[in-house]
Amino acid sequence: MPKIIVTAAVKDVEAWLKFKADMTAALSAVASDGASYVAMDGSSHVASTWDVPDMEAFQGAQRSFPPDLATAAERAGMIPPVMIYIKK
Repeated sequence: MPKIIVTAAVKDVEAWLKFKADMTAALSAVASDGASYVAMDGSSHVASTWDVPDMEAFQGAQRSFPPDLATAAERAGMIPPVMIYIKK
């Protein structure tokens, strides 16, 4: 199963951490086992790792960005662009 890393800047790291459950629920159809990371330098950069059982479904969700995922990302204070890396 592919593992991905998602990185982004956020408005408030603590607020982003509080919305982890919302993000996990919003991504549950295309990703699982999410873990959150914050930058050690105290900046507003964050990352999360996810297991993705169906990469095509995940990429489709990213292209059309379902309303629940968009709402969760906005509430979490994520600032585009979001970078996604895949484990090779």
